[in-house]
Amino acid sequence: MIDPRVASGLRDIPPSVMIPRERMLAIFRKTFGSFGYVPIETPHIERMEVLTGKGAGSDEVLRQIFDVTNKGGTPGELALRFDLTVPLARFVAKHVNELGTPFKRYAIGSVFRGERPAKGRFREFVQCDFDTVGTESPLADAETAQVIHDALSAAGIPAFTITLNNRKILDALLDSLGLSDRTSAVLRSLDKLAKIGREKVIDELQQGEAATADAPERGARLTQEQAEKVLAFVEAGRGKAEVLDHAESILGTHPKAVEGIANLRQIFELLAASGTSLDRLAIDLGLARGLDYYTGVVFETTVDGWEKFGSIASGGRYDNLASLFTERRLPGVGASIGLDRLLALLEEAKWLKGTSTTAPVLVANFPGVDPTVPVNLAGRLRVAGIGAEVFPEPLQIGKQMGYGSNRGHKFAVIVGPDERASEVFNLRDLATRQERKGIPLSNLETTVREALSAIEGAGA
Repeated sequence: MIDPRVASGLRDIPPSVMIPRERMLAIFRKTFGSFGYVPIETPHIERMEVLTGKGAGSDEVLRQIFDVTNKGGTPGELALRFDLTVPLARFVAKHVNELGTPFKRYAIGSVFRGERPAKGRFREFVQCDFDTVGTESPLADAETAQVIHDALSAAGIPAFTITLNNRKILDALLDSLGLSDRTSAVLRSLDKLAKIGREKVIDELQQGEAATADAPERGARLTQEQAEKVLAFVEAGRGKAEVLDHAESILGTHPKAVEGIANLRQIFELLAASGTSLDRLAIDLGLARGLDYYTGVVFETTVDGWEKFGSIASGGRYDNLASLFTERRLPGVGASIGLDRLLALLEEAKWLKGTSTTAPVLVANFPGVDPTVPVNLAGRLRVAGIGAEVFPEPLQIGKQMGYGSNRGHKFAVIVGPDERASEVFNLRDLATRQERKGIPLSNLETTVREALSAIEGAGA
């Protein structure tokens, strides 16, 4: 017999998780659509050169790409997508003339990375992306943070923090220290600060080897003094909008710093005007994000008290990514909500309200009653917009009620021989086991709807 286990880093998703997952996806789609984002789909498999073009992703991400080779195919020609942003850049470059700009899209789908499996980290996971391409407007930057805020709030996620930075501020810092040629290596190390701590980042910043004829440059190769200055700037740059004054005092009139600081200040002003809760916003001048294609504002979102799970929504501005595929300038900004990491966090925190049914009502198949009766009642409920499941076997009622309780049905409609003769039904609350008896069948839809509304009101 074949072992039914799944491969490492992959998992089966049971109904108790899949049902709230689908509900959350519906909320995200509704939120994206309310801001004018339209859906697109791109293939799971892309040409390798699309995914590995210069600036498409960090070295770490590119090492995690899954090759795809069909029988007789060419090794290294195809690969599974590692995110939805690089395929978007290819898509827009190909279709921009018919799409027009600015183009606002959302895409929801699986992406694949050969990561080491851990809590909230999988080799296949779903990203919920939304992006605006074809504008450098700070309104698009601010809207990205607003969509993250509104989508997570609508999904009922407990207190969370959206942290912002602008990569131009970090670029200015490194330029002022004479390190602009080592930006990528420094930013990759800074991106690990929360994971490995200050001392290990200091050590990593000092490691590396200069480029040779046979090998590219490896590591940042900073001096102890340079590494300490970088960390000191970053550590003093965490908080609310006032930390921008700190950046200004250190970097003065450096053109990139001036531009990045002004951008963040305008984003905060726009978000305040939109009604977004500023209590949920923060600035971290060390926030870099791991992907090389970011050029301006960057975002990272964590659930308060659960920062160990990492970011549940992140993104930023990428003004040069489309240049991989077209000479036309197509600046973009967007973010991605990591659905599976978010659900893993909610499960761990026991905040996920699981259920194994999509129908709130179970219609009993009472022994001795013609099965056309429960089938008719369930049909009436569905026509009224109320989900109803008929138990398929005429087993003892206790077993049918146990089935309904275990799967999360809210109510059971019961019609036995006596009820059938009197044209009434009984309604059992499967959570409390309380039962209302002798309700006229003519009142079926109204009674069940009112009972469900009462439960929803109590839950709210």
